[in-house]
Amino acid sequence: MDNNTHLKPLLIRASAGTGKTYQLTGRLLRILLGGAAPDSVIATTFTRKAAGEILTRLLRLLAGAAIDKTGNARRELAEQTGLTGVTAEQCLTLTHGLLRDIHRLRVLTLDSLFSQLARSFSYEIGVPPGWRLSDEIEEMAIRQSAVDAMLDGLPAGDLLAILAQLGKGEMRRSVRDDMLRVINDGYQVSRGSKESAWDSLAVPSEPDETAYRQATLTLCDADVGHKSADLNLRKLGERLALRLWEEIENTDLVLKARALRPSEELTYYRKQLSAEIISALRVAAEGLRTHVLGLLRAQTVATGRVIIAYDVEVNTIKQTARAFSFDDIAHRLAQSLTPYSMDQVATRMDGAIEHLLLDEFQDTAPVQWSVLKPIAKKAASADGDGSFFCVGDGKQAIYGWRGGVAEIFDAVGDQIEGIEQRGQNTSFRSSPVVIEAVNQIFKQLHRHPVATDDDGDAMTQAMRDSLLRFESAFPIHDSARPELSGYVSVRTSDAEGDTAAQRKLTHLRYTVSQVQSAAKAYPACSIGVLTRTNGSVAWLIQMLRVAGVDVSQEGGNPLTDSAAVELVLSCLMMPEHPGDLRWAFHVASSPLAPWLALSDFNNAHAAAGRLRRMVEDDGIARTVETIAGQLVEHCDEGDALRLRQLVYLAQQYETNRGPRIADFVNVVHQKRIEKPRAAQVRVMTIHQAKGLEFDIVVLPELDGDLVRPLGGTIALRDAIDQPPKALLRSLRQSMWPMLPQVWQRQFGDELRSKFTESLCLLYVALTRPRRWLDVIVQPSQKQTQPKSKTASALLYHATAAQCDATTHCQTWFELGDRQWESDQHRPAQSLFGTL
Repeated sequence: MDNNTHLKPLLIRASAGTGKTYQLTGRLLRILLGGAAPDSVIATTFTRKAAGEILTRLLRLLAGAAIDKTGNARRELAEQTGLTGVTAEQCLTLTHGLLRDIHRLRVLTLDSLFSQLARSFSYEIGVPPGWRLSDEIEEMAIRQSAVDAMLDGLPAGDLLAILAQLGKGEMRRSVRDDMLRVINDGYQVSRGSKESAWDSLAVPSEPDETAYRQATLTLCDADVGHKSADLNLRKLGERLALRLWEEIENTDLVLKARALRPSEELTYYRKQLSAEIISALRVAAEGLRTHVLGLLRAQTVATGRVIIAYDVEVNTIKQTARAFSFDDIAHRLAQSLTPYSMDQVATRMDGAIEHLLLDEFQDTAPVQWSVLKPIAKKAASADGDGSFFCVGDGKQAIYGWRGGVAEIFDAVGDQIEGIEQRGQNTSFRSSPVVIEAVNQIFKQLHRHPVATDDDGDAMTQAMRDSLLRFESAFPIHDSARPELSGYVSVRTSDAEGDTAAQRKLTHLRYTVSQVQSAAKAYPACSIGVLTRTNGSVAWLIQMLRVAGVDVSQEGGNPLTDSAAVELVLSCLMMPEHPGDLRWAFHVASSPLAPWLALSDFNNAHAAAGRLRRMVEDDGIARTVETIAGQLVEHCDEGDALRLRQLVYLAQQYETNRGPRIADFVNVVHQKRIEKPRAAQVRVMTIHQAKGLEFDIVVLPELDGDLVRPLGGTIALRDAIDQPPKALLRSLRQSMWPMLPQVWQRQFGDELRSKFTESLCLLYVALTRPRRWLDVIVQPSQKQTQPKSKTASALLYHATAAQCDATTHCQTWFELGDRQWESDQHRPAQSLFGTL
């Protein structure tokens, strides 16, 4: 049997549905069967569900091989692990050993691993005893408290100056919202940077007064032989004299003059401009550059002041509450663990980490990799007995908003010496028809008109580069499921209306009718409806329910989808706002009215007082349980379930409750809780569909722009896993030529990265179905052949559609057998068993 010392570091680029979990489980089994101690192995993934699945598969495979008398299970085990000569006795011994010491086999999420590291180095990273990980709801409350504390601590003069700088001299009324927006846009990207990073932009000197005066006279006296041209040049001269930079900023001629090469000519209204006029325009451009960069620098410095002050306040609150987010822990580990050797880490962790396995690696943020990298290098070292393995897919890197970047794969390839890289592109999920459609779309991205546009703006250039790179790197997929028939269609809906909102509403109605028909026709099939936005999820769920379709939402819904829960919350809000009779009216019109003696509004204050005393005496959880007990006999099964879940949520909340009853009500409105049974039709965003698969997938929302203009804060780094060395607020694209070259490149890279992530999102959406992919797009509004920067336009050109894109209910593309349902009741077999 092969020895683990022969395991080379390995990186697998595994496309969608090709068996990432299969590969990781096989590698883990190989390590354990080779004699490695369970506590020397760490295998990480991103969800508890995935970690549980890996552990379950491992134990089932071992147990099956131990009791199998035919030898088939051991042959499959040998194929999966690459080991030969594994006996039933070895499998049985390892199974018993793992079950005895299951707590020592660390198959866990990244946050669990980082929590273990943080508890081992709690003093070094500066977290107090008894600290815990906070959830999203608590994080939101902490952020708001930190902003309030920051605003209270800033002198009024400083606050007004910062707000003026942030708003380009304009003052808004919502100070708190402005601060939260700035923090949300810049805090995460700037973490780990030095204070000086916020003041790294050099602002050039502006032309002197003599140059301004001469340029003004030249423009005001311009005579190029065209009435409109002369008038516009004179207006420009007047604006230059008054330094009206905001108006000059919108003059394309100034930017063209600045970008002009020495040998090139410049025409205006088809009239050639003289060297004197071009020189004057360049003076205006240099003055504008000084103004734009000066303002940008002031905005960036002000942003830095806000974020630095916020960082102090938020860390103070978190230290007091002993509650930290996963990102907090990752950044503290990245900053504090560097001086420690892996032997010291092993001592603190009560065991050396000799074998490291990473799943879904494309979702790993650079700061997380900076923590894992020393462990990975030690495990991958050629002179040790350990091993390093990671698997993922750069084409599925869709979590840029939380730090994940597709380029992380390249960092591993560069930083882990001697690592072997493999591709894995045979799908065990989708039918050959679906895979063929995916290949055709992503190998024909160059057909979009933007791919041949060399003269477009920065957005066009970024999209062109992203399309061509993605297509070039895209590997041809194939299917391991030749027995599966399938069908793919791309078609328009009957969306109509005078406004975008009306067209979207009719488009969603059409989608609902199609989903309803599919659910009735194929009751044995799972259906996933995937959207780009949460807003569309809410609309579709409501519309499908009205249509009588059994539907649920991935990740669950807030408990407020139950009328009974809403009634309990109204009871809780009565003592919180006694003068607001909305809550009393709701309760008075319900079965709870007799219990609270709430016959009319005259005794609403008395009822609110009883509820207040109940909360003060018994607590939130017991009060919720009491109210739910009075209500449950009037509820159906669904509402009764939601009430039980509300009581459980209240019990969890009680351990770390806020000072106000409304704090709990806010938690109920925001916390998503799944129902135990998943419906046939599940509606979710494409992000939430990552890792899932369905018999039928409907994509109704591919009409929005692939990328919005850059916003927030842009970071400049020496390496992907290094903290920012310089930071800059975003700038509108027309002004990018004013930036230094290094920042122009960085802004362009950021835009290309966002386009690539949008392509990844499209890839994830198209690879979720097993059998039927139904793409429903809104008819184009303007061109018969759409040129917009949308996913629907990409599909139109990549599928070589020949029809008019503005036509309603028109099929752009179809592939496969529309009668694929003939074998729908046949269990879909995969490498992992029946799906």
